[in-house]
Amino acid sequence: MDGYGLSATLEPEASDTVVIRLAGELDLATREQVTEAVQAVLPVFRPDALVLDLAAVTVLDSAGIGALVGCWKLAAGFGCTLRLCNPRPLAYAQLEITGLLDVFALPRN
Repeated sequence: MDGYGLSATLEPEASDTVVIRLAGELDLATREQVTEAVQAVLPVFRPDALVLDLAAVTVLDSAGIGALVGCWKLAAGFGCTLRLCNPRPLAYAQLEITGLLDVFALPRN
């Protein structure tokens, strides 16, 4: 990766859970990439749970948060729960301020 953009790595963890590890910037320029990744996974794997790992996400702006909410809705349409894990401190704070910790099953600090 050239320092800008977003990558997604798919890692099925169990027969009912799939993890997508995101890396890079989740913002206006890349929001469609996360949506496309989720759209590709849901009909193929039909997981009970989908986890988006944000450990390597360096930027999360309002468009990125909007994309995450859209992915949550997509997953719900497939009867799948979508959780986030490992957000960096700034991303965690943004999700907390927007009232989305419970939506994405993130523990409160």
